Amino acid sequence: MVGATIVVVGTFRAGYEAVFAEYSARVRRFLDRKGARAIRRQRIERVLYGTRAPSLLMLIDFPSREVAATAFFEQDYLDIIPLREQVFSAFEMFLAPLGDV
Repeated sequence: MVGATIVVVGTFRAGYEAVFAEYSARVRRFLDRKGARAIRRQRIERVLYGTRAPSLLMLIDFPSREVAATAFFEQDYLDIIPLREQVFSAFEMFLAPLGDV
């Protein structure tokens, strides 16, 4: 079984703090059920190159590529999206195979 990494890039919405703790807890429970592990979740301090200005970068390792590719389309995650939209004004998610280029 070959693992995969999900890369999340997001920009916080004004007032996100009011719901961030609930959103974060729900996502963590969801990831636990999928056997996933958040490798890194950190704030972006400043943009050195480029025009986008995200607030957050998150790397999540999954035990298999299939689980990583399908988990975020399951109803358990879809139910979290309204809360996610209160946290982020922009949100992107990418699938990457484990390993080096």
